[in-house]
Amino acid sequence: MAIILPGTAVGIRARDGVVLATDKRVTYEGFVLSRMAKKVHPVTSRCGVAFAGLMGDIGYLTRLLKLEAKMYELEFGREIKTRSLAKVLSVILYSYKLFPMFTEVIVGGYDEAPALYILDPVGSLIEEKYAAVGSGHQLAIGYIEPRYKEDISLEEAEQLAIGAIKTVIERDVLTGDGVDILVFTREGYREKEYLFKTTRE
Repeated sequence: MAIILPGTAVGIRARDGVVLATDKRVTYEGFVLSRMAKKVHPVTSRCGVAFAGLMGDIGYLTRLLKLEAKMYELEFGREIKTRSLAKVLSVILYSYKLFPMFTEVIVGGYDEAPALYILDPVGSLIEEKYAAVGSGHQLAIGYIEPRYKEDISLEEAEQLAIGAIKTVIERDVLTGDGVDILVFTREGYREKEYLFKTTRE
């Protein structure tokens, strides 16, 4: 039986940038523990990560990647590139293959061009144009695939990512409460947050 990693994250490569998006819900054994969790993080000014899975593993990997990126910058005098960051994460995840992290990761950023990579819990690394991970990945891919086009603009990609997460929220109890967006362009990154009303006032 496959392990279901709670939450949903999506990544979309556009012609002038990359969009990463996640939901905000944290669940454990059928209970909602938080409606304000952050599962998408910038690592440098040009690349970041989006997760689905256990928050402990997400926090650990985020701190470790920021440390590795800072060490790279101090040693080489420039920020680590997106593909290099994805390879570092692949090595880290593979080193835990006997006791894997309960998380799947999307790495995205902008170097000379937009780049997007997906990693499974044991570090398999695949470059993609769009990706979804977590408990709602099938619903998210089903939403994105027919709407994606090669020359999609950044604004269209952002709306596509939001629409995918909203669609998952309607059907997946492990995903919910809002969307965090991280957008990378040549100029750097910006973050957005959308909260969804889930209870009556």
